[in-house]
Parts: sequence; C-alpha cells; structure tokens
Amino acid sequence: MTGDAAGRARRLLLGSAAALLVFAPLAYGAVHTWAFAVVGLVVAALSLGLLTAAAAHLLSAPRHLAFLPRPPVWWLAPGLLLVLALQLAPWPQGLVRLVAPRAVTLRSLGEGWGLADTLPLSLNPHYTLTEALKFWPALVLFFLLVYAVRTRREILALVTLLLAVAFFQVLYGFWNFRSHLIWGWKNIHTGNRLCGTFINSNHLAGLLSMAILLGFGLFLGQGAAPPPGQPGDTWRTRLRRWSRSEHLEPQVRRGLLLLFLVVLATGLFFTGSRGGIMALLVGFGLMALLIWGRRRRRSHIWLIVIFLALSLTYSLLLGSAPALGRFLDLEQEGRYHALRGAWAIFTSFPLLGAGLGAYGHLYYLYEPARLKGVMFLYTHSDWAQLLAETGLAGFLLAGGAWVVFMAALMRQWQTRQDRWARGLGLGGLAALGAGVFHGLVDFPFHIPGFSLYFAAVAAVTYLVLYSHDRDGAFFSYPALAAPGRKGPGLVLLAGLGVIQLAFAGQLCYHWRAERAAPTEFNTTRPTPRSGVEDLQRSLALNPRNSAAWRGLAAALEVKARAGAASLEEAERALRQAVFYAPAYYALHALLAEFHLRHYQGDPARHLPAALKELEAAVTLFPLNGYLHWRLGVVLAWVEQYYVGFVPTKLLGQAGRYLERAEELEPRLKRTAGPSPMRP
Repeated sequence: MTGDAAGRARRLLLGSAAALLVFAPLAYGAVHTWAFAVVGLVVAALSLGLLTAAAAHLLSAPRHLAFLPRPPVWWLAPGLLLVLALQLAPWPQGLVRLVAPRAVTLRSLGEGWGLADTLPLSLNPHYTLTEALKFWPALVLFFLLVYAVRTRREILALVTLLLAVAFFQVLYGFWNFRSHLIWGWKNIHTGNRLCGTFINSNHLAGLLSMAILLGFGLFLGQGAAPPPGQPGDTWRTRLRRWSRSEHLEPQVRRGLLLLFLVVLATGLFFTGSRGGIMALLVGFGLMALLIWGRRRRRSHIWLIVIFLALSLTYSLLLGSAPALGRFLDLEQEGRYHALRGAWAIFTSFPLLGAGLGAYGHLYYLYEPARLKGVMFLYTHSDWAQLLAETGLAGFLLAGGAWVVFMAALMRQWQTRQDRWARGLGLGGLAALGAGVFHGLVDFPFHIPGFSLYFAAVAAVTYLVLYSHDRDGAFFSYPALAAPGRKGPGLVLLAGLGVIQLAFAGQLCYHWRAERAAPTEFNTTRPTPRSGVEDLQRSLALNPRNSAAWRGLAAALEVKARAGAASLEEAERALRQAVFYAPAYYALHALLAEFHLRHYQGDPARHLPAALKELEAAVTLFPLNGYLHWRLGVVLAWVEQYYVGFVPTKLLGQAGRYLERAEELEPRLKRTAGPSPMRP
C-alpha cells in the first residue's frame, strides 16, 4: 500500500470512528439492537481493515523494521473473551456441578427442564452474548484510535469532537427541556431533569462529567507564558505588552473555552444526577491531588474551586434547584437491596459468576416483598454487577486492567514537561477516574454510547501522554518487535481477524433474529406480537433466546386451540424457554399455568407437573405473596379432588403457603379449607 493510499485509509478509519462517537449518543445511547448492531458492524469492519493494513506492512517492511505497536493492557481483550467463552460453552453437567453447584441446583427446580448432559455456566446465555456484543466495540475502538491517531493535530481534533458531542447534548436537552422529547418520542422517565438524547439523565451526566474534566485539562494545557518584562515597568507598559495579539489571542481562546465548560457544567447540574455530580467532584479531586503531588502550579487548584462555584451559581440562577433537590432524597431502598442481591449472587457463584446479563432474573431470589416485584435489570453499580455476573475472574481482570492502565498513565504524566501534554493528560486522567467512579454508583457502562465515549477518552489520554513531537508523529509507547520473524506476527493478526469476523457474524445473527421477531425490551416503543413463523425464523438464527421460545409457546397454544398446531409443540417451547433461563421465576409460573389449563387431557401428568413448577416459581421468588397464594390455592384444590397426584413433599402444605401469602400480601385473603376455584 502506497503512502497516499495508506493516508486515505487512515483518514477513512478516523472519520468512521468519529461518526460512531457522534452517532451512538444520538441514537438513545445505542441501547437498542439496531443501534448497537450498526456500531458493532462498523467497528468490526474498521478493525478488519486495520488488521489487513498491519499484515501488509509486516510483509513489506524490512526484517529489522518488522514490529507492531504493543497496546496497553492488551491482555484485557483475550481475558474477557476467555471469560465469555467459559460462560457460553457447553460443559459436562458434572463439571458445571463442580464449578458452580448453585447453577445446577437452580436448573433442577420444577421438573428439571433446566438440566441436560451439557450445560452453559451462564444462567441466561442469550443475555450474556447480548451484553458482550454491546461492550466489545468500545474495547476495540480504544485500540483502533491508539493505532490510527498519528499527530497532535489529530489528538486535538478528537478532543474537540468529544467536547462538541457533549455540547450538543446540553443544547438539545435545554431545547426540549419542557417537552422531554427525543426525536419525537416523549421521555417519561426524566421528570424535571436534563436528558439530552439519552433516556436516562444519569447516563448523560456521566458523559458530561468526563467531557468537563477533559476540557478543563485542555484549558490548563493551553496556558501561555507571560510576556517578558523589565523590572520597574509601569502597569501601562505591562498592559500594552499583554495586549499584543500573540499574547492576547491565546488568553481569549482560554476564556472562551472556560465559558464553554461552564455551559457543560450547568447542563450537568440540570441533570440532577447525584452520581454524575459526585463523579465530577471525584475527578477534580484526583486532578487536585496530582497537581499537589507535583508541587507545581498549585494555583490551578484555586481555578478548580472558582470554576465549580461559578458553574453552580450560574445553574442555580437558571433554575437548577428542583433537579439538585434530588440530593435531599435519601430514600434508596431499592438500590440498597439491588446491591445486597449482587453480593448474594456473587457468594453463590464466586468463580465465574452467574453469567453476563443474568442478574435481572436472579435478583428475585433476594427482592423483599415491599418492593412489589419491581424489575431490577441492573444493580445501579457496574462494578457490583460485574462481580455478580463474572465472579472473581471477570472482576479482577477488569479492575486489574484499570489499575494497571491508570498507574502507567500517572507514571508517564509525572515525567512530562510539555505543558500541553501535561494539562490535557491531567484532564484525561481525571475524566477516566470520574467515569470509573460513576460506574461504582450507577450502570453507565451498560450503555454503548457511554462506553464508546469512555474508550475515546482513554485513547486520547494515552496518546497525549506518550506523544513527544509537537509537529510530527513521534510517540514513545511500547512496540512489539520480532526482528527476522514475521510468521508469529502474521499468525497473531490472522487470529485477531478471525475473532472480529466471529464477532461480526454473531452480531448479524443477533440483529436478523431480532428483526424477524422483536423480543428485546425497548423503552421507546412497545414490542409487537410475532407470529409462529417469525418466531421460528428468529430461533433458527438465535436458539438461545428464552423470550423467543416463550413467545413461540404462546403463539403455538393459540394455534392449537384452532387445531392448527399441537399442544405438545407449545409445551416443548416452554421447556426450551426454561432451559435457557432456568432462574427466571416467571417461566416456571407460565409452565405451571399451561399445565393447569390443559390438565383435563391427562391429570396424572399435568397436575403434578403444575405443582412442581409453581413450587419452583416460589423458590425463585420466595417473597412474592401472589405466588404463595397461587400454589396454596391449587394445592388445596388438587388435594381435595386429585389427592393421589400431589407430590409427596407438598402433601398437607396448602395451609402453610396460604398463611405465608397473607403475611407477605395482606390483601390476599386466606382461603379456609380447599378452594372451590378451579385452576
């Protein structure tokens, strides 16, 4: 590849990456399948192009120049892939029982439809793959930017783009502050808070906190040395010297940048996000500690204080008090129980976790009755959820990568003397600290738009701290050299290409399956009902999707009433739904109700099965009063009319379940004796 062609290809890569950084936040944070599929496929195409160019360079370069850049924390990518493979791969049941005995116990509930000869470690493999497809592009984008950005001008352009993305979010949020419209859809979840194009104001706050800190670092890095003077100069002489264009213009630019950051901070305060505002303070605190430790420019700490005071005052004058009033709301019982649930799940699955995305189903095991079955897909702490869903393996891998990365950047920052690199690098370090802290008190990393933004900030920070040539392209980051041996490098590049192709293939299957029969939760529109043919086509592409099996069972049962399908097919579909999500209480309850609706055809089979599945639902959601009541009523009815069909361990237990139902939900009146109500 000639130099001109390589330059055009690199510019195309950078332009495409920039387009993704703009697109992801605009598309509701890229949380929906169509949006994160677009992001993932573009990232996969860019990475394949870069790998091809790297292979061509390796083949054409002289042997003594055959080297490739060695990216920071490169081991994070294969480590995460290994954890993902361990969670999704089918393992012999005996091995799963050894590694995660609690998983086998949960799978054996009811009639044991969650068991098979080989089992995945994840308790919801479809959700596990979905979460991986959402996060993987951010990790790849970081490496793409590290390889593709060559000059300080490109670094500055990337920083400008990141700040512009944040600025548009604030402008769009204020423009629609009263209507709460996002591209015509009314966001009912924000109240009196700024949300931009994000559905959740907290996620916008996380992005704004990083942008403010990165921009403040740029502000510090743009400082110019004072004009030289002579002892005894009058104030008029000094003023004339300062008013020269070469000295005045940089100061005006800095002042405008500071006003720009005040607008971003005002937007942050209008989000009312406690986690986002605390993340900003943590980021500035980290910045102040690094400045204090360097024992230079400590006046910058006062600049931080003045900036925060000015921004807060301005936001209050504009009317941010109602949003900031959320700091007075200390009632966070739901989040407290969500965190307790995450810890309980970790203690049950300490090594490799319950599976990425499986938290939402397992949480019902620990949800108190007074929360009335509120759904918690997230713990409101990415780090706690990571611990629950990936165990020590995933938590130590991700946490260790962040610690190693930050430590390396801080050491590099301590050695820099260049004011621009030192200032912007300081802002990047603070932004990364703020982003990780926000992940401690919320779930921003589950939002692809935020993850991509964080990856870009990480790449900028790494590049600026390792760049040395003001006008050229000299970077001092480590490289992987193998003089005289190109074979291993080519094998490595080919392996990475295969991984990206596999990722793109999985993403295509996932997207096509969702287009055939939508099952993902979509905040912006209701999920349509799909027919049997559409669901079967979807499952042919993605057979792990428990929700699709559930929908297929319902559609087949409707057709069976008209004689166009068999009830056995519907029952098999429900069993498959249980197999792919064995810890979800609702699937066991649905299977129980299916048996009860059709018990007359074969009472000896259907009634014991219904009681076992209802007992499984109660076990998986032990503090749900309705489930206890339903089991008690059905059990009392079966004991009266079909006593021989009651499983041995449930004999005489109807009263106990009804009493427990009344304790958990007083509105459920206890039935005195067997209920005449037919199941």
